[in-house]
Amino acid sequence: MQTTKTIIFLFSALFSVFCALPAFAEGGNAVEGSFLEKARKVQSSGREAQQTAVLPQPVEEKDAYSIKSSTLSLIRTGKEKPASIYEETPCEEDDCEAPQSKSESAAVNTDKPSAASSVKKPQFKKETVSAPEPGRNVKWIDSSTRNFVIKVEPQTSGVMTPNLGMKFETVHQSLGKNIPWMMSGKAKVYVYQNRQSFLKNEPVASSWSGAFFSPSEDRIVMYDEPKNTSKMVEQFTHELTHLFVEDFFNPPSESYKLEPPVWLNEGLAVNMEDIASSTKGGVWASDLVVINILSDSEKKKLLSRFKSGQGLSAQEKRAAAANMVSAKTVAFTKFSDFIKDSSYDIAEKKGDVENWYFQAYAMVRFLFRTKNSAYPDKRMQFEQFTKLLKTFEDKKDANGNIVRDASGRIIKKRMSTEAALRKAYGFRDINDFENKFWKWLVPMQRQERQKIRNQ
Repeated sequence: MQTTKTIIFLFSALFSVFCALPAFAEGGNAVEGSFLEKARKVQSSGREAQQTAVLPQPVEEKDAYSIKSSTLSLIRTGKEKPASIYEETPCEEDDCEAPQSKSESAAVNTDKPSAASSVKKPQFKKETVSAPEPGRNVKWIDSSTRNFVIKVEPQTSGVMTPNLGMKFETVHQSLGKNIPWMMSGKAKVYVYQNRQSFLKNEPVASSWSGAFFSPSEDRIVMYDEPKNTSKMVEQFTHELTHLFVEDFFNPPSESYKLEPPVWLNEGLAVNMEDIASSTKGGVWASDLVVINILSDSEKKKLLSRFKSGQGLSAQEKRAAAANMVSAKTVAFTKFSDFIKDSSYDIAEKKGDVENWYFQAYAMVRFLFRTKNSAYPDKRMQFEQFTKLLKTFEDKKDANGNIVRDASGRIIKKRMSTEAALRKAYGFRDINDFENKFWKWLVPMQRQERQKIRNQ
């Protein structure tokens, strides 16, 4: 037991030393540009040899795997499905058959899930359930703008944030420049006068949240913060993104429900939240530059070195110290595991939710805004990717033959994340997606960190 604790502590210390490290490919082959490979090539001569590495102190074991930053807001209502939706046939993402629709006909050989897909039970089915009016003990002030129906609880003391409607419309315009294909109709927004009223009247609200989106009621709920409007706008942006993602995957015209990938849903919401105040991004963009990020395979490789008694060489210490601008370090989950919806549940059990959100942000950022410019440089590819995740394709057996039911109808299944990434971005598979991510992240970090040093 004592030996295990010692290894964990040593590994924690190593975490605080290393800069961002790219991933290792399957089978232990290093991706070109690995930090360890480059560190070994550092020559112990000239200026490098004279440099004295000033390394951060080892961190406590409990902090080794967690971002300790109050800037990372977690706006999540929980994993429970809305009361108006029930799941009939859970399935793995790569084998989800197309749900039936009200408009199902006798047609066959069609790509559309609404037409004669051979499915005995739908994946999800929508039901209309009358829910009690939220905040029914509150006397709301009703107002409306071009894109929002707003209910505001009157202030019993102090003043409320002026021009709420205009602030919401500004957010709507920002999202319109980034994800116009997801935009839907008027959104309902409930604004309580303060946090106390918010928590009192909304039992589903988490104690740490400042806002939430309810898919079953199709509404955003938040509370007014006149002294911190920037935070309020960021949280509203996050939740409005969730509303648009939900409506995009589940348009009112369809009778079935498709769950958007959790990592994509949350990662996009965090990205939009981060550019709410500036197109250059906020704290999330900053964290992506300064936090030292390890891949899952690199973490295992380093842990193996420590277990074998191999420590850091002087060259590796100098290389790490020369590149670091922060002692904060995070290990990312292997992408093939992270894209599974269960990854959030695993992170929650480990108390690692903040790091989970950080990885979701980073992955979506790579797919959408690699240059972090005013206009997302990969918007067309990202749009295609999200649309492909809604499509259904012919189900095939191990030999590549189309699968039919007893009546001869082609069975459809929802396109997998891996297939959608391949068609939209040209990635061979999830591992190729991850390798390309590290080849983007490491040079980006190095360039941005140099700017920080030059300030």
